Amino acid sequence: MNRRCLRALLPISILLFVSPALPGQAYPHTFTDVLGRTVTMEAPARRVVSLSPAVTEILFSIGAGDSTIGVTEFCDYPPEALQKTKVGGFSGATVSIEQIAALKPDLVILSGFMHTRVITLLEGIGIRCFAVEPEDFDGIFDTIKTIGLLTGTHAGADRTIAGMREKLAQAEEIRRGKPTVPVYWELWDDPVISTGGGTFVSQAISRAGGRNIFDDLTEMWPQVSGEQVLIRRPAWILLSDAHGAAADPLKIRQRPGWASVPAVAGGNISVVSDDILLRSGPRLADAVLEIARIIHGK
Repeated sequence: MNRRCLRALLPISILLFVSPALPGQAYPHTFTDVLGRTVTMEAPARRVVSLSPAVTEILFSIGAGDSTIGVTEFCDYPPEALQKTKVGGFSGATVSIEQIAALKPDLVILSGFMHTRVITLLEGIGIRCFAVEPEDFDGIFDTIKTIGLLTGTHAGADRTIAGMREKLAQAEEIRRGKPTVPVYWELWDDPVISTGGGTFVSQAISRAGGRNIFDDLTEMWPQVSGEQVLIRRPAWILLSDAHGAAADPLKIRQRPGWASVPAVAGGNISVVSDDILLRSGPRLADAVLEIARIIHGK
């Protein structure tokens, strides 16, 4: 398994704190990021570097794509992001400080967990940084609002949030009055890796009217055994497309002893894209709606 790619995809759960601000508020304005750092903007950012695929999706969704001048190698959505200058990978060790500096950004938006060293290096050469990492859907909404204020695209941010809320409402309507469905989600097959409670994957399953069968585990991405899955008897199995060719319902059905799992016996196995489920951005609402349709038969 390519651990570097996995780290690039997995959202790290930390709470985002944002100082109060109103649309159209006069500048200069001071914001407070996830690390408690204050960042003062004299004007909306017009040259932005994103070091997170989720942040890149937010920037384009709210109308700040033209202001985005640099992204990571993993920022592949929307397609327009592929045309932006690459400044390295997602982990702090693979980010190029030199490439970022050459772009002369007025703001770099990055991870408060992955990029603490990057922040120190960038601020040492006078480049302003703002750290984000939402821990839940409300945190995503706050992140979108804040990035909208940082880039002067608050109206676009409001539209993005409204679109997400509409999809979540559709998922709520699908699940209304139906029993909660026990769901097993598999990130990887060798070793077998699932998700514990508190992750965006687990939250998305819950919002869709399911229950992550490993939601009692505190580890975010636990290695689990086939025996544990058999005991917890999921009614649905959702596979990550990070499996590649292994993300095949037939291969799940052929696992020794798994024929007795309700999901396998009922043919309830489906693949959900990592791109929409593992990024804490606008398309996470699409993932919730897709899962609701899958597990409730819509």
